[in-house]
Amino acid sequence: MNMLDKLFSREIKRRTGAHAINIYISSNSNQRKRSRSIGKKTLDVTKITTKNRQGSLLHRLDVRVPWLKLVAVVVIGTIIVLDLLDLTISHTSDSVSPIKIAPMSHHAKVTTRTLEGKKLVALTFDDGPSPTTTPRLLDLLTEKDAPATFFMLGMMAQRYPDIVQRAAKDHHEIASHTMYHQNLTNLPIASAQSDIAEANTTFIQILGHGPAYNRPPYGNFNDVVTSSVNSPIILWSVDPRDWQNQDVNTIINIAMDQVHDGAIILMHDIYPTSVDAVPTLIDALRNSGYEFATISELVTKRGITLSVGGVYYDFRP
Repeated sequence: MNMLDKLFSREIKRRTGAHAINIYISSNSNQRKRSRSIGKKTLDVTKITTKNRQGSLLHRLDVRVPWLKLVAVVVIGTIIVLDLLDLTISHTSDSVSPIKIAPMSHHAKVTTRTLEGKKLVALTFDDGPSPTTTPRLLDLLTEKDAPATFFMLGMMAQRYPDIVQRAAKDHHEIASHTMYHQNLTNLPIASAQSDIAEANTTFIQILGHGPAYNRPPYGNFNDVVTSSVNSPIILWSVDPRDWQNQDVNTIINIAMDQVHDGAIILMHDIYPTSVDAVPTLIDALRNSGYEFATISELVTKRGITLSVGGVYYDFRP
């Protein structure tokens, strides 16, 4: 009599006062029957069938691949532990230790960029994030080891916070393009201030801090705008008008024609043609002696101190 049967018998005795317990198993029907005898009469207490359980997919897997549950438990447990400890797994170039498990802040980005002695340019992207084009752009920027500054709309950031967080983790700079892409100079003062404030709050909720910079839609600003933002205003000096022509070659040609040391290039990551132009544009600029920097890197290299509400178009040497 196994332990389960002993426990069952004990419970039957306790509840019924039975004098004898007969337990038997029918191998033909795969049924286990328990009965108790009282005098000459036999009373069936329960009948437990295992047919359905043995025929189930999970049972067959458990029998045929008994280690499957253990593997699943280990994998799920590892994921839960890494998440609780805020650890991340990343690939390294080290042939001895190709995998690194550490907090996100400890995952140093492998970069071959050298800013010293280079002409510098900042790639900036407005109006995102887009669920279709922005992730592809992030992949391309990682492949090319080129950082960028994203001027995101608050309403889009609310819809796709995971993309905002990915861009930040990929060491790009996150800035505000206001909440709803309205022409702030045409709004009542309270509405313009509310739009700016709502966007700032949105980025704080997603990233834990406010946007690094602000860029008003259409580049339009007035005293209300400059006094309402809590960061410098960054505009641009190179405009390929990618939103208008939406042609890869035209975008590249205009950018190369207007570029200069310290330039801020305006593009939009919501257009597929703009994203398509990025790899070739990066290669062309590097072949011309340029290297890419975020706005903050560019400001630091130029030794400039920015002021809150100040308006900047480029950072020439």
